[in-house]
Amino acid sequence: MEPANENRRGLSRLTFDFIRPPGRRVSMRSDLLQATNNMIVVATDLAPSKPVEYLGEIVMNAGYRAVWFLFKDQPYDIGRVYRPDGTWMGYYADVLEPVRWDGSDPTTLEPIIDLFLDLWIAPDGRFEVLDEDEFEEAGVRGNITAHQIDHARRVLQDLVHATQRGSFPPAVVKEFLLRKTQPQEGH
Repeated sequence: MEPANENRRGLSRLTFDFIRPPGRRVSMRSDLLQATNNMIVVATDLAPSKPVEYLGEIVMNAGYRAVWFLFKDQPYDIGRVYRPDGTWMGYYADVLEPVRWDGSDPTTLEPIIDLFLDLWIAPDGRFEVLDEDEFEEAGVRGNITAHQIDHARRVLQDLVHATQRGSFPPAVVKEFLLRKTQPQEGH
C-alpha cells in the first residue's frame, strides 16, 4: 500500500491491492474521491480481461472508468461504470471477503479479496450474475475454500434479493453524480 499522494489533476491518489485467489494480485491505482470511517470512494480507469456485455451491448471495457464505493466490513464493492464519453452504463458489483481499513484512513485499506462472482445492474434495474463459470472452476481447483464458496453464494443471493427489492445499490451510490471536476471527463 502506498500512501495517498496527488496526481496531475490535484486529486489524491490511492494504491491498493486487489487479489483473486489463488494468487493473482493487481495493484489498483485510483483517484481518491472520499474517505470516511465507513466508506471509501475511488475512481479508476478500467482494463478488464475481457469486455463485459449485457443484452448484446458492451457495458464495460478498457478505457471505461468507474467510481467504486467500498463499505467497511461489507462483502462487496459497487462501481458506477462510465464510457469514455461520460455516459453512465450501469453498476458492477464484486463479491468479496469483507472490506477493511482503520478509522477513516484509506491508506490502511487491506488487500481486497475477490471471490469471482459479480453482478451487473443496468440503469433500469435489470441485472445479470457474471463469472459463475470462473467461480465454479475456482471451487473445483481448490483455489477458494468451502467457507469462501458458501460465503460468496450467500452474499450473491443477498445482493440479488436486495436488487430485486430496489434497496441495492445503496442510496449513496444511486445518488452519485459525475461532476466535470472529476477525472472521468476527457478520457
